[in-house]
Amino acid sequence: MKKKTIILMIPLLIFTLVVSGCERGSESLSDNSRPTLGSEEPTSTTTTSTTSTTITSTEGRTGQKELSFYATNDFHGSIVETNSEPGIFKLGSYLKSEFAAKRNKTVYVDAGDIWQGSADSNINRGKFLVEAMNVLKLDAQTIGNHEFDWYDTVIETNKELANYPFLGANIMVRETGELATNLVSYDETFKASTMVTRNDVNIGIIGTIGMLEGSILAGAIAPYTFKPVTTYIEREAENLRAQGADMIVLSTHDSLANSLGAYAPIIENKVVDIIFSGHHHVRDNQFINDVPIMQTEGNGKQVMEVHGYYDFNLKEFKVTSREFTEAADIKRDYTEDTELLNLFNEKYAEEIERVKGEVIGSLTNYINKSTLVKLANKVMYNFASITHNPDTIIAVHNYGGVRVDGIDAGEVTYGDIYKAFPFDNEIKMFEDVLGSTASSFIGSNASYPIGKFDIQNDQEYTIVTIDYVSDSKYSNIREYPHTVTGEYVRELIAEYFRTNGEIDPYTI
Repeated sequence: MKKKTIILMIPLLIFTLVVSGCERGSESLSDNSRPTLGSEEPTSTTTTSTTSTTITSTEGRTGQKELSFYATNDFHGSIVETNSEPGIFKLGSYLKSEFAAKRNKTVYVDAGDIWQGSADSNINRGKFLVEAMNVLKLDAQTIGNHEFDWYDTVIETNKELANYPFLGANIMVRETGELATNLVSYDETFKASTMVTRNDVNIGIIGTIGMLEGSILAGAIAPYTFKPVTTYIEREAENLRAQGADMIVLSTHDSLANSLGAYAPIIENKVVDIIFSGHHHVRDNQFINDVPIMQTEGNGKQVMEVHGYYDFNLKEFKVTSREFTEAADIKRDYTEDTELLNLFNEKYAEEIERVKGEVIGSLTNYINKSTLVKLANKVMYNFASITHNPDTIIAVHNYGGVRVDGIDAGEVTYGDIYKAFPFDNEIKMFEDVLGSTASSFIGSNASYPIGKFDIQNDQEYTIVTIDYVSDSKYSNIREYPHTVTGEYVRELIAEYFRTNGEIDPYTI
């Protein structure tokens, strides 16, 4: 376990790093720098979609300069502390402590999928977390696949609210093939990337997303396409170094845990110095060709950290440690950050609690993820049975649509169901689907009540499912006649609890 120490610092003489730049709205670039306990002000250069920023030379660029890099991935709206998650308030307290103790030597990035996943975040469409990251002085956020869940309009709105750039160098407008600058921050100097200066070291930050279009609701991703990352990382890195970057951090919403894939040449040629990744929610801590490659389990369960120093004589970054700070340590050693807590309570808490705090029923026993999927299929089946022949209905829900391992026995709130089923995927009913087509459509997804191998190939069925599954590029039922119901699975499950009161998972 890492020993945590909050260091009381004596204010020092201010060293001003000279940076010529633009303003984000009415705030100067220095407003995006790290909070400190002393008076020293770090320098940060960020990007906007309209203005060019240039780094000029600074004094003190000799010898070895300490740096610490922090990153999160797949936070999924984990605002409130749980048994396994620290929540944003204690996580923020930890990060603030680290930033203050290390003064002008830290960089913080997020590797995507930050907003979507809980009532606390979903009800305000991620707005609170954007404001929270403003408070924490996030240096850059990579756009993940779940940032698209509420379509591009929410990304655009949150981008305007953010004091940090949204990155995605390979996110293109499908019709034109050009960078989606309505979503991705762009600057004539740093292009689709950004640059910060810490402890006299110029640090370029690149953000990309993997080939994850199939992981996004078809209607939401329709105007956009993702390009293979290799060329885009190489181009952005070349430009950043031409603009004075001493080292480069890649923040990608993509997993390298099982295979380096398209990132192999990036690592082999050491195009970047550090890679923070995401999407698969797995603990990954590789070190290949002196490049740290890291990913956490998501939901704030760990913080990725790379510590080291930049050597101006050797012109390279040397890693001294790469590690995870665990949720258990953060929960035990840190109290909730007052600034973040006040922001939440003053602007968001009342509305959120009114929605998520409703007690809708109870469970006699723990219900696991597999049974939650079965429950989802059962309520969809019951819903479709109101208007269709129950003997020919097949309900289909994907396992990935359930975002918790289970729900404990006892009182169940609407917030519990929301966390388990956070996605706003509408229920659709497809009619006259041949059994052979239905069997193929089900694939590895769960179905109810007819098992995949009980389906008659020449019989017609009604399939009730969610639009994420039915509209996928892998779907073979998209063109069948269908009804868009406007209903969500979590609403049907909540009503099931309200109607039945106490539920025994073994009877579902």
